[in-house]
Amino acid sequence: MAGTDRALGVPCWAELDVDDPGAVTPFYAAVLGWSADTEVVADHQARVLRHGASPVAAIGSPGVAAPPVWTLYLAVDDVDAAAEQLEELGGQVLHGPEDDGARGRLLVAVDAGAAVVGLWESDDGTPAPSPGRLCWAEAASAEPGTTRTFYRELLGWGFVDGGDQPGHLHGLVDGAPVAGLGLAGDALPHWLPFFAAADVDAAVEAAREAGGEVVTPVAPGPRGRHVTLADPAGARFGVIEVG
Repeated sequence: MAGTDRALGVPCWAELDVDDPGAVTPFYAAVLGWSADTEVVADHQARVLRHGASPVAAIGSPGVAAPPVWTLYLAVDDVDAAAEQLEELGGQVLHGPEDDGARGRLLVAVDAGAAVVGLWESDDGTPAPSPGRLCWAEAASAEPGTTRTFYRELLGWGFVDGGDQPGHLHGLVDGAPVAGLGLAGDALPHWLPFFAAADVDAAVEAAREAGGEVVTPVAPGPRGRHVTLADPAGARFGVIEVG
């Protein structure tokens, strides 16, 4: 993470676990303009992905057979305290808290709605949305009411009607929307990160040409025109058009 303002409770980072990181790096270069560092970060065996010189995400191999997936991280000021609290609220820590190798600490957990999520304590700031950066996230929950209580108590989120579909909520930090929450339905509970692009139609075309798939077509929304894509390995993520 890099920036100047540290806003707690907001989506601040995302990491892709995939068997062959090198096979999908060209896809993200084509769609989002990213490049990958050649050296891995500390003990995490992950490479930082950059848009220009700015770090925007990370990519690594889980080291075991597992479906490719993006993990979203939310900013906290004390990850050790958050680890205790989230289990009291019905979540479960999967690994961590541990040092991130860059003056911070993190953990990965299952929230009370059964979705995997990361929490990250760092002195680095959370940059404003711009092309290539994480700019939004959507939670698909098995129990949206339980998930709502979980994040309200853990991170202090407020909630309002999302205004785009029945039952869809927006989570608020200091009165500003930072994420969406809805029912998972037939899908497994999950968090879906969204990255900013200057032209969502161009991102769709680049994704198709680079071997990806369109999961849900381009549609308007409160945050801007958006689309859900899958990379060549099958990991899903969203893109939002940011002017």
